[in-house]
Amino acid sequence: MIQYNYLCIVYKRINIFLFVLLSCISFKTIAQPTLDTIKDCLKQKPHLFGKLDTRNSFINNSRAKIFGVKIGLNYGNRLHFGIGYNQLFRPAKDFDKKVYYINADNMADSVTAQLKLYYFSTHVEYIYYQNQHWRLSIPLQVGFGKTYYQYKLFEKKKEDGSTLVFIYEPAVSVEYKFAKWAGVGADIGFRFMVTDYRRLNQKFNSPTYAFKLLIYYNEIYKSITKKIREK
Repeated sequence: MIQYNYLCIVYKRINIFLFVLLSCISFKTIAQPTLDTIKDCLKQKPHLFGKLDTRNSFINNSRAKIFGVKIGLNYGNRLHFGIGYNQLFRPAKDFDKKVYYINADNMADSVTAQLKLYYFSTHVEYIYYQNQHWRLSIPLQVGFGKTYYQYKLFEKKKEDGSTLVFIYEPAVSVEYKFAKWAGVGADIGFRFMVTDYRRLNQKFNSPTYAFKLLIYYNEIYKSITKKIREK
């Protein structure tokens, strides 16, 4: 029991350290570009982009995945602005809870309720270093949504413990382009969530991480159009 409590304390301190560190890095790096650099990027014609991502994190020390879809504008391959939708993807049974009710026979019964989380977000990403193979960037995401337990009772979906959430997610991203059209990458960040924890009894503040296999569709498109023009 003592060892478990000690591990919980260490885990909390690591969470706080990562959150503070990534927040400082995010604000410092985003503040570094000169106004001229930002103006130069914004003067360029923006290009529409979209992407899907899956981020690993923890809820109450159990692994949880967040699925997200994003769309936005890319200015000069340096500044990205956009909006997105994110949700808890296939929550583990560790997050389930029992909801008790009185059935048709006037007897106490229960159903299993699943934890749900979704939020809409705005995001900005600044690429502060890139060359032929490497790209380092700072993505920052702010979201607003809802979390609750969902269960089915008498063929109807019901909610329990519903509460609004505010989410702040700074991160650091690195990508390595090993071919003209493909690469790999990794993200590390922190999810800081403001909500009424008393209603859910879950801990959502957590480090986030992701490993990515990247396909550069724009490079594929350029190669195809180039061949068509040459013919």
